[in-house]
Amino acid sequence: DACAFDYYTQGDFIANHLGPQLAESHPDIKLLIFDHNKDHVIHWAKYLLDSNHPASQYIDGTAYHWYAGGMDRLLDGAQGNPNMHRLLSEFDVMNVDKKHLVLGSEACHCPSTGYAGGDLNIAWARASRNAHTILADLAAGSNGFIEWNLILDSVGGPNHLGNMCDSPLLAVPHRALGAQDVPVQLDFEHAGYPFGPVFGDQKTRDELNAIGIPAKYLDVGVVVQPMYYYVGHITKFVRPGSRAVNGLVDSSFKDRTFRPKGQSVAGGGINDLARNGIEVTVWPCEGSTRQEWNYNDDKQFQVFGHDWLGVPTTSCLSKRAEKDLGGLMLTICNMTEHDSGVFDIVPVEEDSGKIKIVLANGKVGADESCLIIQPLRNYGGAYGPRGGAQVNLGDCAHSWAEWSYDQETGEILSSVYSDVGGDVCLTTGWPFLQVGAFDTSAAGDDGKTVVILNEAGESANFVLKDGDDLILTSSIPPHSIQTVAFD
Repeated sequence: DACAFDYYTQGDFIANHLGPQLAESHPDIKLLIFDHNKDHVIHWAKYLLDSNHPASQYIDGTAYHWYAGGMDRLLDGAQGNPNMHRLLSEFDVMNVDKKHLVLGSEACHCPSTGYAGGDLNIAWARASRNAHTILADLAAGSNGFIEWNLILDSVGGPNHLGNMCDSPLLAVPHRALGAQDVPVQLDFEHAGYPFGPVFGDQKTRDELNAIGIPAKYLDVGVVVQPMYYYVGHITKFVRPGSRAVNGLVDSSFKDRTFRPKGQSVAGGGINDLARNGIEVTVWPCEGSTRQEWNYNDDKQFQVFGHDWLGVPTTSCLSKRAEKDLGGLMLTICNMTEHDSGVFDIVPVEEDSGKIKIVLANGKVGADESCLIIQPLRNYGGAYGPRGGAQVNLGDCAHSWAEWSYDQETGEILSSVYSDVGGDVCLTTGWPFLQVGAFDTSAAGDDGKTVVILNEAGESANFVLKDGDDLILTSSIPPHSIQTVAFD
């Protein structure tokens, strides 16, 4: 179903065949390269967009997918955002045309559908992951995001390969009011029921309405899933011509968002990013379980949580950077068979409160084995330098290697960005509470739009400011999204 290219053969094909033909016959068609996962996008771009490569003159953009490189589908949309920052930075270094498009060309959740599986928590988690990835990609500099499926049937088809996936809308004509002799599966669906009976078909109209599937649309044979509304909170307001502007959730100066002053227990609910393969980053401290680290008896930094299926998870900080994603990850805590790091906590100086976190089971000298912040390229995009910088191992003499660790709260904290903002904390993936800020004036709408996303299991109070101007004081419920438009 696809052409198998490496960047050498794709370059040859574009330079000698597709590029010249499109330029002659269809000069209005845009040609985008790559169209795969974020882990390898930089390698392809650096080769194909080099001004000395004959293909570069025909290339209008770079397309990428949201999938993780392995087969863990719960990592889809969770990997590669720092690579987006590297990509945009490389464009500047290579003097790539400012009109070069960067497009998220494919994203969908697999396997099966929320309606078929029947777990409301998974349906909402998928919606939240969609919104997170859209906001993060746009903040990094992407020009758009394509949801691969708009509407499928109840089991996530039709698909001739049996690759059943989810979509915001599902066609269930047999559930429409007055439907007669309409089969539960139409004749174009050959997959049957690969994941067992369809949960939604066993529930009444009112039961489905109670768990978030609106009855008024079910009455016309359409299941509207939470993904539809989450994406709509962005697409309805962030129209073509809008651009991402600086915006960041920051509770590092005062009480933590999810841990009131005087308390030591991390809030926000159970950490669903305590998972092998999640990138470890730093963000403004929010007092949540996504920033809670246990220094265990084996001298590992360990996190705990559960996945979307409710299965308990635990992971540890790795001892080496992932070669394509460029930073330290969460990995299996088994030290003999996997990449888990063993770390010594070394005081910087007596009574200073600062520490170095030094890898003890690596192959590099101790002076180059400290846990350090690895700044994002392109100055962090719209999130700025404090919004998702990676961590790695490096020079112990650098200020990036100085941390504070509170064993009671589990926070591993750095003040290295004090010149531009408050403290940052070591984070599994990204924080629960997120924001996307946009200048929408060019789209002809209200001048500014802010999308607030809360992935936590608890409500979060917030104050929205535009510079020094107070816009709104409000609260966002758990597992929800809000959009604020203003002049």
